[in-house]
Amino acid sequence: MIELTKKYTFYNYWANKKLINKLNAIPGELLSRELKSSFTTITKTILHMYDAETIWLKRLEGVSLTEWPSVHFKGSDEDALRALERSSFEIAEYVINVSDEKLHGESSFTSLNGKVHTMKGYDIIQHCMNHSTFHRGQIITMLRGLDINDLPSTDYIAYLRTNEK
Repeated sequence: MIELTKKYTFYNYWANKKLINKLNAIPGELLSRELKSSFTTITKTILHMYDAETIWLKRLEGVSLTEWPSVHFKGSDEDALRALERSSFEIAEYVINVSDEKLHGESSFTSLNGKVHTMKGYDIIQHCMNHSTFHRGQIITMLRGLDINDLPSTDYIAYLRTNEK
């Protein structure tokens, strides 16, 4: 279980980095253009991914945040991309260094709405990585809606084929 959890966090970092590299090459006005999606811009989607990865990592570390990390964000699109890259790296780094007992153990936390929850560490990681995958797919769809079609594959199989030779 721990090896798969580690592999999946490395995959998440790799996939987010590929997407971030593509987004860094796109004019900023496109990242801020209003589109129909869960979040109205690509940058807002990126910040949501950053928020989620940060919140879940903090919960694994025993800290329950009381607001979204980006609630006071005033940075640029590039700052948002750097924040997501950093949060993805920090989760992968956490999993490299965490004990098997911690990943298999229970983590209790208070959600933003004040409810107390308890989850296995590996379930938190799996949820968080799956959440990021979902939103990467949304961003790809948003980019296609902007007529940007030269997009990287961020599928798990592409990660395996690239990194496990």
